[in-house]
Amino acid sequence: MREVARAAYVYGLPTIDLYKILRDFALDPASAEFKAPPNAFFHSRALADPSDRSIVAMNVDTPYSYAWLDLRAEPVVLTMPSFESQRYVSAELLDLYTYIVGYVSPRTDGNRGGDFVVAGPGWVGEVPRGMQAFRCPTELVLVLVRTELFDDHDMGNVVALQDGMAVRSLSAVTGSAPPDRAPPLAPIEAVDVRTDPDPRAFEVLSWMLRLMPPLPEDKGVRALLTRLGAGSTAPSEEPGVREGMREAVNDILCYAATLKSSASLFGSREFFAGDHLARATGAYLGILGNAAEEFLGVGYQADANGEPFSGEHRYRITFAPGALPPVDAFWSITLYDADKHLYANEIDRYVLGSRQLPDMRRDPGGGVTIYVRHGRPDEDRVANWLPCPAGSFGLTFRTYLPRAAIRDGSWAAPPVVPEMAAL
Repeated sequence: MREVARAAYVYGLPTIDLYKILRDFALDPASAEFKAPPNAFFHSRALADPSDRSIVAMNVDTPYSYAWLDLRAEPVVLTMPSFESQRYVSAELLDLYTYIVGYVSPRTDGNRGGDFVVAGPGWVGEVPRGMQAFRCPTELVLVLVRTELFDDHDMGNVVALQDGMAVRSLSAVTGSAPPDRAPPLAPIEAVDVRTDPDPRAFEVLSWMLRLMPPLPEDKGVRALLTRLGAGSTAPSEEPGVREGMREAVNDILCYAATLKSSASLFGSREFFAGDHLARATGAYLGILGNAAEEFLGVGYQADANGEPFSGEHRYRITFAPGALPPVDAFWSITLYDADKHLYANEIDRYVLGSRQLPDMRRDPGGGVTIYVRHGRPDEDRVANWLPCPAGSFGLTFRTYLPRAAIRDGSWAAPPVVPEMAAL
């Protein structure tokens, strides 16, 4: 039973974690994180901050827009506006496995926008002329839109673009008779996958699996879930289940320790090809991440000496002259506390990157150094200061639309050097 739980938890952890987001954002109006009911957009009119707690490792580069699409009754049409050629706007579609169904982004569709049909697994019908279709293997899909913010004066332009986004039922778009509505989704209690494993997680997974028709390649692992008694009280009573779940988390952490980038962690069903451990690791480290061709996280797991980050030390990250990340969109380094949430600090700074670069101080030779430390540095370094907590913390280095040098590894992120070692 321990081994059964171990394999089943690796398979189910991304879906269990995603359920918490679904419940908080779309199913529980009493939640402090509630955004909008299914089949409606919610737009963040500001960047993420430490009060955002439902999603771990949120970026602080793009205001988010969210729409949970319920595809049980009929497809939904996603409308994206056109936008400036220099701006990055992407709509990422993710199913309940956390597989990436597809993108509407500068890489896939340029900046022209348009209407896109999003259809569930059981739909048969004709796609209206001029529309692209996304076929989703689950009955719900999350549309996650990231809109680049150029500077502090750009929010009005971002809001105008967000207001041009829409989701409508296919029948409303075509003027045809709507089908019967699907019954409301009755939420259950969520489970936090980043605390000590709770066998109730398999009840959450069972709730989600009702909306996830079995995939042929998952026949074996679905049989394991039956043995666990998912959906009943049996999991909490079976000996070995918690131990197996803890071993699954250890498997995830061991895999994470081998990573050099996020390239293997996020992608389509075809990309993963049944690699549930990689998919679970991506969800555990930062659920709802991007595929490598759209985005690469290129660090950091530890400092230059292989030691975990701690506010007891001071660090430097130095970009040599002419060696900033080669990207077609933008890059950033974001700092998170031990719980993978943004760290509240005295200057409300959680990220340094392309957007902040014009205000950062250059090194004498023309390079750029970022100072990561808990205490405030000398005033001539404050513009380049990324505050950290006194204890453990993490760093995420994001590159959007990375060029070939990043994707093939010929460009590497500069190390995070403990300051004494950098002297």
